[in-house]
Amino acid sequence: MRQFIIVLGIFLISFLTVLATEQFSDILIIGKEKIYLQSFPLEELKVDGKKLPPPFIYNEKYSSPHTGCYRGYVATWQVIDDCLLLTKVEKLDSEGTPLNVIEYLEKNGYRPVIKDGFVLADWYSDTLKIYSSRYNDVFNTYGFFLSKDYLREKDKKIELAFNNGKLVINNILPIESYTIGDILCFDVYYFQDWLIGYKKIQIEGIINYNNGKMVRLKLLSLGTDRKSAIEKIKEIIKDFDNCWVNPRYCKKK
Repeated sequence: MRQFIIVLGIFLISFLTVLATEQFSDILIIGKEKIYLQSFPLEELKVDGKKLPPPFIYNEKYSSPHTGCYRGYVATWQVIDDCLLLTKVEKLDSEGTPLNVIEYLEKNGYRPVIKDGFVLADWYSDTLKIYSSRYNDVFNTYGFFLSKDYLREKDKKIELAFNNGKLVINNILPIESYTIGDILCFDVYYFQDWLIGYKKIQIEGIINYNNGKMVRLKLLSLGTDRKSAIEKIKEIIKDFDNCWVNPRYCKKK
């Protein structure tokens, strides 16, 4: 039954991926960390129960440039003194046309609280967990992606939590905390056969280098002794001797 649920989940995710277009991320700065958000705090702001109108118009008609950015902008957020501040909103055009955020909010009936010259996101309360898609996973260098916990996945730890614009939980490990000798493990799904479907294997490796974005692992275990499974895992990992991974998508042992 559990295997059926896993296979069904993978199928549904794949189906939705075909139908949905990956959205441009917002950016969140916490100290030295640059995090990519796949849920968007400004979209959560409502006045009299209604969302704010789009901040930009494209081609005199559309409020978004294309299906890859339905909201029509990219916002930059920063945590300062545990407060979530909106520091910049830009149009998705060649100039990155900036929005006068305070003027935009006041024009639409919202009186913002200003802290350190930026808008305090005091309307925003949410829990963020790791976001995975075909564009970002354990092997990719795109960065660290977080999103709202849409599926309420209990097996994923909370990375960040905000309450009325205040950072109340921060479980993100600094990249420099992943050091040589640390053992990491991560899951890989491979297609076993039409009867079994997809199977999850846990890979284990030891860090032998950290370049500040990714870590290189010496693989210790592939989680299976089956030759056919190992061949399929090799197709996924490709380079066993230089297995570069994004440690944020792994678990420390």
